[in-house]
Amino acid sequence: MSGLSGAPRMAPKQGSVRPSRPKAVVEPVLDIVGLRAAIDAQPVDLSLQPGATLTLFGDQPAALSRLLDVLAGFLPPLGGTITVNGEDVTSRPPAERRMRIVSPRDPLFPHLNLRDNIAFSLRANRKGKTEALAAAGRMISLMGLDGHADLRPAELNAEQSLRVRLARALITSPDVLLLDDPLHALDPHAARRIPILLGTLSRALNLSVIHAVSRREDALRSGGAIAVFQDNVLLQCADAARLYDRPACVEVATLFGETNTLTGQVLDIGDDVARVHLACGGIVDAMVSEDLIEGQECLVCVRPDRISPFFGPQSLGMDDDGDIPVRGVLTDSTHLGDHIRMRVRCAEGTEIELRRPPLQAQKIPAPGTAVQLAWPAAHATAFPLGAGMY
Repeated sequence: MSGLSGAPRMAPKQGSVRPSRPKAVVEPVLDIVGLRAAIDAQPVDLSLQPGATLTLFGDQPAALSRLLDVLAGFLPPLGGTITVNGEDVTSRPPAERRMRIVSPRDPLFPHLNLRDNIAFSLRANRKGKTEALAAAGRMISLMGLDGHADLRPAELNAEQSLRVRLARALITSPDVLLLDDPLHALDPHAARRIPILLGTLSRALNLSVIHAVSRREDALRSGGAIAVFQDNVLLQCADAARLYDRPACVEVATLFGETNTLTGQVLDIGDDVARVHLACGGIVDAMVSEDLIEGQECLVCVRPDRISPFFGPQSLGMDDDGDIPVRGVLTDSTHLGDHIRMRVRCAEGTEIELRRPPLQAQKIPAPGTAVQLAWPAAHATAFPLGAGMY
């Protein structure tokens, strides 16, 4: 999938009245072109700007781990090039790539204390012991590990162990830091602290990061662009807002946005908005994806948090605009702290999930209550219905 990058590309401004001084072009610190990490993988194009974070998110963590190992030089690519600061490093050994990886496959040495584990990277590069230990001391302070220098790996908790592995990677001042799902093994509080630490390190060290994650909330905490993968296929790379509001395909909408997918038929299209007659009942509006035409069967993708429920039999007054709300019955509702999850079943059996904020004055209706569902056109996207998508 070509034309994707680690950060959204802005179109040049057209029609300027007076010429402006050209801006200096910032070269990417990492440029990946046509890279194939596995036999069943399609070529991947990605780029990473200096000081930026690019998050890889997908349904197969092993595929993302393999991609990081290929970038780091521990596995050979099956095609494509890897360029770091303008230099082709595709065939170079790991030590000569200016990249370091933090991975479960690279544990701490159990016989060394925290300080010596961190210093090992410099000692392996033939730095003197005094210089290496002094640098390790600075990294210990930077990582908030003061007072723990003499502890062995078995005495560290999961967050402390991760901070030591980060220090061991960063002590060599790499141009790119590769992180293989480091938050997955942490408790919820630690999983919120580490992205804050990484943001501080990125600003202080002008650090460029590729962060592979298996949980959507971790991808959102990382900030920056998110590359969404299904198996070994790159589906879309964009910021979180665009992935949510304008997914490139049904797979991105369901994998990243956790959307409801409703089958229907396109009645007409105007101004990039399609009127769709849904199989579950109702005529709704949705933004048009590429290749969608009038009369075509389609899938309408709408996120649970974008759906507004209206309880009771009263009409919503949408008929004048030609729209008819989706009607159903509330089957259950669950209070999950920051939102209330509701499920609605339509007459022909389709189930729709929605999420609403838990307003204190709001009384949750009882199961069996009639409900009508509606949403603005901008909050849904209609895609052509392909084979195997029913």
